[in-house]
Amino acid sequence: MQPSCTSPAPASSAADDVSSHLRGGSSAAPSESPKHEPFGQMKLDAKSPAPGPTSTSEQQLRHDNERLKIALASSSANAKKWEVELSTLKNNNLRLTSALQESTANVDEWKRQLHSYKEENQRLKSKYIELEAAKGGTEAAVELRKELATLRLRVETLEVELKSKDDELKRAMNSKQPSEERCKALQQENAELQASISLAQAQLDTAMAAQESQKRVMDTLNSQLLLRIQELAAIHREVATALQT
Repeated sequence: MQPSCTSPAPASSAADDVSSHLRGGSSAAPSESPKHEPFGQMKLDAKSPAPGPTSTSEQQLRHDNERLKIALASSSANAKKWEVELSTLKNNNLRLTSALQESTANVDEWKRQLHSYKEENQRLKSKYIELEAAKGGTEAAVELRKELATLRLRVETLEVELKSKDDELKRAMNSKQPSEERCKALQQENAELQASISLAQAQLDTAMAAQESQKRVMDTLNSQLLLRIQELAAIHREVATALQT
């Protein structure tokens, strides 16, 4: 009686189908038949997933992140520098304002004194005229003329001082105006720097979020690749087992 040939034929057909499946499913699978590959080598390959290629976009993201971090640090340093200068200008502006107020108060005081002396001068003039008209004593008239001359000198001195104070007030106002304009310009520059910092921070956050998302995608792809390799290893083991029986 001849032995039956029905069992080996299906095993060979299954091995050919699996071999075709391996050649079409992965470029990493060998081109020879699985029966020529050692079983231990396939088990090792199943445990060690192939390393993924270096992502150019990930490197670009890292480069952009570093560039944004440098720009952010530079903007922060510039903002601090402008804040210090702005604070200095504000302090100078306060001192100028205080000096201006003091000068204004002094000018007002000199004006009041001048007005008072002018009134006193007018009063003495009227009194002198009255004395001359009444032909009073000579000594009283002489004393009155001396007092009038002293008062006139004092009035002239006050007028000179008043003019000096007016000039000082004008200089203080002229020096205060550029300081205020510079202060406003610095405030605007500071606001623009703050906006640039906010924009750079937002771009950095977006880039880091994109990098994290890409990392998750790469991890998912690596996990799927490992799973496919494990599935191929399992199929290889089944084929090897089928060929050995």
